[in-house]
Amino acid sequence: MKLTTKGRYGLAVVVLLNKNKGKTVSLLSISESLGLSKLYLEQILSVLKSHQIVVSTKGPTGGYSIKPEAQLTAFDVLSVLEPSLAPQEPLERTHKTLGLILDEQVYQPLTLAVETSLKSIKLNDLSAQLNEE
Repeated sequence: MKLTTKGRYGLAVVVLLNKNKGKTVSLLSISESLGLSKLYLEQILSVLKSHQIVVSTKGPTGGYSIKPEAQLTAFDVLSVLEPSLAPQEPLERTHKTLGLILDEQVYQPLTLAVETSLKSIKLNDLSAQLNEE
């Protein structure tokens, strides 16, 4: 599975915010920390905000944060940013039997394995490693 830059950077943003849990981090600070343009970050943060992964605060001390009680996983973040993690339709249109076989034997187990793996990665653990540096 290949992640898009939106997924990779989105996960990095959320880990950074999780490291600063309980604090509001400005867009400029996030931009400088990750070396990304503010415009691109706003696009990513907009998606994360609409899925209630991040919260925005307006005003001179505004920025973005994660709810202190949030117990997010990598799956929580990537599933809203990565279209490849969305459920796939079987190939019934082209060949019903082949589509069902591939869906049952390949696609569903692969999707389940990726989802299980990503759900096991806790953002608190990633942030803790970042704090150790």
